[in-house]
Amino acid sequence: MQAPAAAPSTIRLNPADNVVVSTRIIEKGEMTPEGIATSAKIMRGHKMAVKPIAQGEAIRKFGQIIGFAKADIPPGEWVHEHNVVMGALAHDYAFAQAAKKEPLLPEKERATFEGYRRANGKVGTRNYIGIMTTVSLR
Repeated sequence: MQAPAAAPSTIRLNPADNVVVSTRIIEKGEMTPEGIATSAKIMRGHKMAVKPIAQGEAIRKFGQIIGFAKADIPPGEWVHEHNVVMGALAHDYAFAQAAKKEPLLPEKERATFEGYRRANGKVGTRNYIGIMTTVSLR
């Protein structure tokens, strides 16, 4: 039987991201799945640049701008508050533009609720209490 494959050390959350997130501690100089050697130790859950990010350029995670490069950030560098600044943004508050109406199952195929309706219109379920002895006397 083959041993399970090791989990990747990084994960890209969106194809538009210029950073990846570490899934474990990555030591300085370690090669990542993107073929980039890290220039610093990167802690689990922290970000690493996967392409050159020029000073002032947007840093993207989840496909969203999370900040701007304080200075040039080369690939493999830890991306954190020491090299990220906040900046002015034009916000677009569009919500769920790609949402589409999903068809529902016919009424007879939907999940059911196995409870009962009370006189006041609320519902309830039947609960059972089981008592088991844990000590027997002789």
